[in-house]
Amino acid sequence: MKTILDPDSLLAFESLSRLGSFTAAAIERGCAKSHISQLIRELEKELGTVLVLRSTRSMTLTEAGQKLLPHAVALRELLGQVRLDIEDTQQQIEGELWISTTPSLSQYAVGPLMAELARLHPQLRIRVDSNNRLISPGADGVDFCIRVGRVGDERLVAKDLGFAHDKLFAAPSYLAGRPAINHPSDLLAHATLINDDYQHSRQWLMMNGQDEYRAALNPVLCSDTNPTLAVSAITGYGIALLPQFVGETYCKLGLLQPILPQWHANPTPIFLVYPYRANMPRKYRVFIDFVMEQLRPRLAPKA
Repeated sequence: MKTILDPDSLLAFESLSRLGSFTAAAIERGCAKSHISQLIRELEKELGTVLVLRSTRSMTLTEAGQKLLPHAVALRELLGQVRLDIEDTQQQIEGELWISTTPSLSQYAVGPLMAELARLHPQLRIRVDSNNRLISPGADGVDFCIRVGRVGDERLVAKDLGFAHDKLFAAPSYLAGRPAINHPSDLLAHATLINDDYQHSRQWLMMNGQDEYRAALNPVLCSDTNPTLAVSAITGYGIALLPQFVGETYCKLGLLQPILPQWHANPTPIFLVYPYRANMPRKYRVFIDFVMEQLRPRLAPKA
């Protein structure tokens, strides 16, 4: 028996197993059907066992064939990755990328990041969709999803990006001349801007390490969108509980400032989600590396 099996025979066996017919395998491999049969016979002779049971209408793998198949698949995937790695040195990063995420992430984090990625790689054509509905990457034509809270499908690859912590923000004009805020219990003396999750309880569960405090509120506005709450806070109508990446956007512009920065609420996990691909195009790998490097610092580990 030879030390190394013939790669062509293994690839022919993999094609035959995956496609289910000698004709289809021959078309994929670009050869005659008789050549596929010859390669399979040579592989069986080399291994000293029958791999494929043939009939006039079908073919099935023997137990030995089933044990060989994962190795043949690994060879095909390895050769495919070798081709991609070589092409990486010869081709530009180009083509289409379709990203789906939530409206807040799209507006305040993902959208600007994708604009920067497009600037770095002008041949990329990037589309960012905003949707609170659970989109399925791959099946819906979307390449990647950045999801909040849950993945939704265990068959998908999910990379942990961190947590979005809701934090307190207010405009300097609102805070001027008003009572100091040294603890969440002081919030009751202030006007607050709340989202729909708190319209019935009228309380924020604030966390600081192991400490928790359920702060009673005096809300003056309820909305289901972060931009509405943020703009209302900027205008000076009260204190808003916003995702950190939303509030920090306006802090950099001098429009808001953080309140009780050591306290936060509602730690929500965020994932980069996509279908498993054995051989991933370079544009996908560049996108994943870019998002992991640029978005993670704007999020937080779980407190």
